[in-house]
Amino acid sequence: MGNLLITVTVNLYNYGRFIEDCIQSILNQTYKNFELIVIDDCSTDSSYETAKKFEKKDNRVKVIKLDKNYGIGYAKNEGIIRSKGEYIATIDADDMMTRKSLEIRLKNILKYKAEFVYGDAILFKGPLTLEEAYKMKSIKIGNKKWPRRLHCSDVYNIHSATVLMHKDIYRKYGLYDEELKCKVDREMWLRLFGKKDIDKHKVNSIFINKCLGYYRWHSKQVSKKRQKNSLFNKFNIELCEKKYQIRRKEINNKNTRLLEK
Repeated sequence: MGNLLITVTVNLYNYGRFIEDCIQSILNQTYKNFELIVIDDCSTDSSYETAKKFEKKDNRVKVIKLDKNYGIGYAKNEGIIRSKGEYIATIDADDMMTRKSLEIRLKNILKYKAEFVYGDAILFKGPLTLEEAYKMKSIKIGNKKWPRRLHCSDVYNIHSATVLMHKDIYRKYGLYDEELKCKVDREMWLRLFGKKDIDKHKVNSIFINKCLGYYRWHSKQVSKKRQKNSLFNKFNIELCEKKYQIRRKEINNKNTRLLEK
């Protein structure tokens, strides 16, 4: 197992206050054979400079600054295009991984001969540090207090920070949508799994009943913008549905950006 390279990509934009803990959570993984590609989407704060410090300390880390702000889908894709790993994990710069996250994901993907694995995440509020996150006790499913466990056993409720997928999925079904300002993961899950009771799953997936990531809930995240701006939310929901209907019929280089084989 240890000879399999995992690529972890981090999409970063103006999260200078969080990126250090995000990167450190990846470097602390018990599974060591990974490369970490950080794509800075032309941040205007200290994000790039903070991330760049890790590149000097660890040769597994590569930090790339885009020439302008392209958006979350494009940033994710740029990391994947540059990847060398057979398996891909993506994470937002304000989130973190549990210590054994990559090890557990890879063991399960190999054990069950799956293409795609995912698990639960711990949802918490505010500026908690990585060390504070590590000290969180086991959280039961159904807990409504903070922090709480996001039980993601349904493929329609997957948290992206817990996913590991084979790179061939991107070759076959395309990269992330670059028009959407949010819901890029949701659109990808629709592409791979379709709608409940309507479409057949296109990939072989496994749910891992363990917490694999820490999901930070804070005032600056895009999900908060969705809540405050109904038009922003409505536009992206409608665009996501439109893209789903197009790609449901056929995936090609006219309706999605494809990863070269």
